[in-house]
Amino acid sequence: MIRNILRFVIILGVVGVVSGGGVAALYACFKAKIDERERLEKKQGIAAVCPEGASVDPDHPLVGNPYAPDAVYAARDPSGKVVAYVASGASGGYSSVIQVIVGLRADDFAVLRAVVVAQAETPGLGTQVAETKSNYTLWEKLFGPAETGKTERQFNPFLERFQGKKAEGIPDIQGITAATISSSAAKKAIEQAIGRAVQAAGAHHE
Repeated sequence: MIRNILRFVIILGVVGVVSGGGVAALYACFKAKIDERERLEKKQGIAAVCPEGASVDPDHPLVGNPYAPDAVYAARDPSGKVVAYVASGASGGYSSVIQVIVGLRADDFAVLRAVVVAQAETPGLGTQVAETKSNYTLWEKLFGPAETGKTERQFNPFLERFQGKKAEGIPDIQGITAATISSSAAKKAIEQAIGRAVQAAGAHHE
Protein backbone atom coordinates (compact mmCIF):
# COMPACT_ATOMS: atom_id res chain seq x y z
CA MET A 1 0.00 0.00 0.00
CA ILE A 2 2.72 2.45 1.02
CA ARG A 3 4.76 1.45 -2.02
CA ASN A 4 1.81 2.22 -4.32
CA ILE A 5 1.33 5.62 -2.69
CA LEU A 6 5.03 6.42 -3.12
CA ARG A 7 4.88 5.35 -6.74
CA PHE A 8 1.84 7.56 -7.31
CA VAL A 9 3.57 10.53 -5.68
CA ILE A 10 6.69 10.02 -7.79
CA ILE A 11 4.65 9.80 -10.99
CA LEU A 12 2.79 12.99 -10.10
CA GLY A 13 6.09 14.70 -9.38
CA VAL A 14 7.55 13.65 -12.73
CA VAL A 15 4.42 14.78 -14.57
CA GLY A 16 4.56 18.14 -12.76
CA VAL A 17 8.22 18.66 -13.64
CA VAL A 18 7.69 17.74 -17.29
CA SER A 19 4.59 19.95 -17.58
CA GLY A 20 6.35 22.86 -15.90
CA GLY A 21 9.34 22.47 -18.17
CA GLY A 22 7.08 22.40 -21.23
CA VAL A 23 5.29 25.57 -20.19
CA ALA A 24 8.61 27.29 -19.49
CA ALA A 25 9.95 26.23 -22.88
CA LEU A 26 6.85 27.52 -24.68
CA TYR A 27 7.04 30.82 -22.80
CA ALA A 28 10.71 31.20 -23.72
CA CYS A 29 9.87 30.58 -27.39
CA PHE A 30 7.08 33.18 -27.51
CA LYS A 31 8.42 35.73 -25.02
CA ALA A 32 10.09 37.84 -27.71
CA LYS A 33 6.87 37.98 -29.73
CA ILE A 34 4.82 38.81 -26.63
CA ASP A 35 7.24 41.59 -25.65
CA GLU A 36 7.20 43.01 -29.18
CA ARG A 37 3.40 43.02 -29.28
CA GLU A 38 3.21 44.82 -25.92
CA ARG A 39 5.81 47.31 -27.14
CA LEU A 40 3.76 47.99 -30.29
CA GLU A 41 0.54 48.43 -28.29
CA LYS A 42 2.25 50.92 -25.98
CA LYS A 43 3.74 52.79 -28.95
CA GLN A 44 0.29 53.06 -30.53
CA GLY A 45 -1.15 54.19 -27.20
CA ILE A 46 1.48 56.92 -26.85
CA ALA A 47 0.71 58.19 -30.35
CA ALA A 48 -3.05 58.09 -29.67
CA VAL A 49 -2.88 60.40 -26.63
CA CYS A 50 -0.35 62.82 -28.12
CA PRO A 51 -1.97 66.17 -29.03
CA GLU A 52 -2.37 67.03 -32.69
CA GLY A 53 0.70 68.72 -34.15
CA ALA A 54 3.00 67.39 -31.43
CA SER A 55 5.21 64.33 -31.40
CA VAL A 56 6.79 61.97 -28.87
CA ASP A 57 10.03 60.05 -29.16
CA PRO A 58 9.03 56.75 -27.49
CA ASP A 59 12.62 55.56 -27.32
CA HIS A 60 13.74 58.55 -25.22
CA PRO A 61 11.49 59.17 -22.21
CA LEU A 62 12.11 61.98 -19.72
CA VAL A 63 12.35 59.41 -16.94
CA GLY A 64 12.43 55.62 -16.87
CA ASN A 65 13.32 53.16 -19.58
CA PRO A 66 11.57 53.14 -22.96
CA TYR A 67 8.11 51.51 -22.78
CA ALA A 68 8.59 50.73 -19.08
CA PRO A 69 5.53 51.14 -16.80
CA ASP A 70 7.09 54.15 -15.06
CA ALA A 71 8.31 55.91 -18.22
CA VAL A 72 7.13 59.48 -18.77
CA TYR A 73 7.43 61.18 -22.16
CA ALA A 74 7.39 64.79 -23.31
CA ALA A 75 5.25 65.67 -26.32
CA ARG A 76 6.80 68.57 -28.24
CA ASP A 77 5.45 70.88 -30.92
CA PRO A 78 7.47 71.56 -34.11
CA SER A 79 9.45 74.29 -32.30
CA GLY A 80 10.54 71.84 -29.62
CA LYS A 81 8.34 73.26 -26.88
CA VAL A 82 6.86 70.73 -24.45
CA VAL A 83 3.09 70.96 -24.84
CA ALA A 84 2.06 67.73 -23.12
CA TYR A 85 3.26 64.81 -21.08
CA VAL A 86 2.49 61.14 -21.65
CA ALA A 87 2.52 58.66 -18.79
CA SER A 88 1.10 55.26 -17.98
CA GLY A 89 -0.62 53.75 -14.98
CA ALA A 90 -2.00 50.40 -13.87
CA SER A 91 -4.43 49.11 -11.28
CA GLY A 92 -6.05 45.78 -10.47
CA GLY A 93 -9.58 45.41 -11.81
CA TYR A 94 -12.14 42.65 -11.37
CA SER A 95 -10.17 39.92 -13.14
CA SER A 96 -7.04 41.60 -14.52
CA VAL A 97 -4.67 44.52 -14.28
CA ILE A 98 -5.95 47.46 -16.30
CA GLN A 99 -3.14 49.42 -17.95
CA VAL A 100 -3.66 52.92 -19.33
CA ILE A 101 -1.66 55.56 -21.18
CA VAL A 102 -2.63 59.17 -20.59
CA GLY A 103 -1.82 62.42 -22.41
CA LEU A 104 -1.76 65.51 -20.18
CA ARG A 105 -1.54 69.22 -20.92
CA ALA A 106 1.86 70.55 -19.92
CA ASP A 107 0.57 73.70 -18.24
CA ASP A 108 -2.01 72.24 -15.84
CA PHE A 109 -1.84 68.42 -16.21
CA ALA A 110 -5.44 68.17 -17.34
CA VAL A 111 -6.24 64.98 -19.25
CA LEU A 112 -6.14 65.33 -23.03
CA ARG A 113 -6.93 61.72 -23.74
CA ALA A 114 -6.66 58.34 -22.04
CA VAL A 115 -6.53 54.90 -23.65
CA VAL A 116 -6.55 51.40 -22.18
CA VAL A 117 -3.68 49.36 -23.61
CA ALA A 118 -4.19 46.14 -21.66
CA GLN A 119 -7.04 44.49 -19.77
CA ALA A 120 -8.79 41.13 -19.47
CA GLU A 121 -11.99 42.09 -17.70
CA THR A 122 -15.39 40.42 -17.98
CA PRO A 123 -16.64 40.59 -21.59
CA GLY A 124 -19.57 42.96 -22.00
CA LEU A 125 -19.08 44.48 -18.55
CA GLY A 126 -15.56 45.43 -17.46
CA THR A 127 -14.30 45.39 -21.03
CA GLN A 128 -16.35 48.55 -21.60
CA VAL A 129 -13.44 50.53 -20.12
CA ALA A 130 -11.54 49.75 -23.34
CA GLU A 131 -14.12 49.11 -26.05
CA THR A 132 -14.72 51.78 -28.66
CA LYS A 133 -17.91 52.72 -30.45
CA SER A 134 -18.59 54.48 -33.74
CA ASN A 135 -20.40 57.79 -33.99
CA TYR A 136 -22.05 56.40 -37.12
CA THR A 137 -25.44 54.69 -36.99
CA LEU A 138 -25.89 51.38 -38.80
CA TRP A 139 -27.64 53.26 -41.62
CA GLU A 140 -24.70 55.65 -41.95
CA LYS A 141 -22.28 52.73 -42.01
CA LEU A 142 -24.21 51.12 -44.85
CA PHE A 143 -25.14 54.15 -46.94
CA GLY A 144 -22.95 56.96 -45.68
CA PRO A 145 -23.90 59.98 -43.56
CA ALA A 146 -26.63 62.37 -44.69
CA GLU A 147 -24.81 65.20 -42.96
CA THR A 148 -22.21 66.78 -45.24
CA GLY A 149 -18.69 66.60 -43.88
CA LYS A 150 -19.45 64.12 -41.13
CA THR A 151 -16.68 61.57 -40.70
CA GLU A 152 -16.64 58.38 -38.71
CA ARG A 153 -14.95 58.52 -35.33
CA GLN A 154 -14.23 55.76 -32.85
CA PHE A 155 -14.62 56.72 -29.20
CA ASN A 156 -15.02 55.28 -25.71
CA PRO A 157 -17.85 56.96 -23.76
CA PHE A 158 -16.27 56.18 -20.38
CA LEU A 159 -12.75 57.38 -21.20
CA GLU A 160 -14.07 60.57 -22.78
CA ARG A 161 -15.37 61.59 -19.34
CA PHE A 162 -11.77 62.17 -18.27
CA GLN A 163 -10.98 64.76 -20.94
CA GLY A 164 -10.20 68.13 -19.38
CA LYS A 165 -10.17 66.68 -15.86
CA LYS A 166 -7.33 67.25 -13.40
CA ALA A 167 -6.28 64.83 -10.68
CA GLU A 168 -8.69 66.25 -8.11
CA GLY A 169 -11.65 65.69 -10.43
CA ILE A 170 -10.96 62.04 -11.26
CA PRO A 171 -12.74 60.51 -8.20
CA ASP A 172 -15.97 62.29 -9.15
CA ILE A 173 -16.17 60.72 -12.61
CA GLN A 174 -19.13 58.38 -12.90
CA GLY A 175 -18.23 54.74 -13.44
CA ILE A 176 -19.80 52.23 -15.79
CA THR A 177 -23.03 50.61 -14.58
CA ALA A 178 -22.43 46.98 -13.48
CA ALA A 179 -18.68 47.45 -13.90
CA THR A 180 -17.83 49.43 -10.77
CA ILE A 181 -14.60 47.57 -9.95
CA SER A 182 -13.24 47.89 -13.47
CA SER A 183 -14.21 51.56 -13.62
CA SER A 184 -12.55 52.28 -10.29
CA ALA A 185 -9.38 50.50 -11.43
CA ALA A 186 -9.23 52.60 -14.61
CA LYS A 187 -9.69 55.77 -12.54
CA LYS A 188 -6.88 54.76 -10.17
CA ALA A 189 -4.61 53.94 -13.12
CA ILE A 190 -5.23 57.36 -14.65
CA GLU A 191 -4.58 59.05 -11.30
CA GLN A 192 -1.30 57.13 -11.09
CA ALA A 193 -0.32 58.31 -14.58
CA ILE A 194 -1.06 61.93 -13.65
CA GLY A 195 1.06 61.62 -10.51
CA ARG A 196 3.98 60.21 -12.48
CA ALA A 197 3.77 63.01 -15.04
CA VAL A 198 3.68 65.71 -12.36
CA GLN A 199 6.67 64.19 -10.60
CA ALA A 200 8.65 63.78 -13.82
CA ALA A 201 7.90 67.31 -14.97
CA GLY A 202 9.03 68.73 -11.62
CA ALA A 203 12.25 66.74 -11.68
CA HIS A 204 12.89 67.71 -15.30
CA HIS A 205 12.66 71.43 -14.52
CA GLU A 206 14.91 71.24 -11.47
